[in-house]
Amino acid sequence: MWLLPVTQFWVIWNGVLIVTAIIAIAAALVMRKEFDRKKEKVAYNNRLLELEAKALTSQMNPHFIYNSLSTVQHLIVLNEQQKAFDYISDFSLLMRQMLNNSRKSYVALEDEIDFLTRYLELERFRFSNSFEYEFQVEDAIKVHSHCIAPMLIQPILENAIKHGMGPKKEKGMLKIAFSFHKDILECTVDDNGAGWKKTRSATSALKHESTALNIIRERLNVIKSYDDNPGKLEIIDKASSGYNESGTLVRIFIPIINSL
Repeated sequence: MWLLPVTQFWVIWNGVLIVTAIIAIAAALVMRKEFDRKKEKVAYNNRLLELEAKALTSQMNPHFIYNSLSTVQHLIVLNEQQKAFDYISDFSLLMRQMLNNSRKSYVALEDEIDFLTRYLELERFRFSNSFEYEFQVEDAIKVHSHCIAPMLIQPILENAIKHGMGPKKEKGMLKIAFSFHKDILECTVDDNGAGWKKTRSATSALKHESTALNIIRERLNVIKSYDDNPGKLEIIDKASSGYNESGTLVRIFIPIINSL
C-alpha cells in the first residue's frame, strides 16, 4: 500500500484548508455584497415611495382647484352655461388624469403631455387668454414611447403662469420643449415673465411652490435611468444670465425609465 510521507501529507492538507478558507471567505463576501445590494434597493424603494407620497399631497395647488370652481361659479352667474359645462368637463378630465397618474410610478410621455395640455387650456381660459403656449417635441422622441415619472413638470408650469407671467401686462408666452440625450429626457420650460429673481423677491413666502420644487429635486435625485443616471433641476433667471429678455428658463433632466 502506497502512503504519502507525513510532511507531504500535512502540506496537502494545509493547502486544502487554505483553499477551502478562501472559497468560504469569497462566498461570504459575495453573500454580504448581495445582502447590501438588496438592502440598498429596499431603502431606495422606500425613499421613492415616500417622495411619491409627498408629491401626491402637493399635487395641484389647492388654490388652482378653488379658483377653477370659482371660474365655473362666475360663468353660471353670467349665464354662460355652455362655457361652464365645457370647463367642468375639462376640469373633471384633468382631475381624473391626475388621480390615475398618482397611482403609477411611471407614465408614457405622450400621456403626460396630454395632461399638461389640458391643464394649460384650463389656465388660459381662467386667465382670459392672457398667455399662449407651445410644445416642441424632438423627432427622435416620437419614435418610441418613453416612460417618465409623473407630475414633475406641472408644478413648474404652475409657477410660470401664476408668478412669472401673471404680473405682466403684455401677453405671456410659454414654451415647453423636449429633447433626448441618451437615457435622459430634457424638458425646458421657457417663459417671458417677470423673471425668477424678481418673482422670488416680490413673493418671499411661496411655501407651496418651494415645497413642490424641493420634492421635484428630491425625486429627480432618487429616480435613476436605465444607465443609473439621476435627474436634476436647473432654474435660470434670463435677465441676469446673459439673455436679452426677461423671464425664467427651467431645465428638467428626467431619467428615462424604459420604453414601451
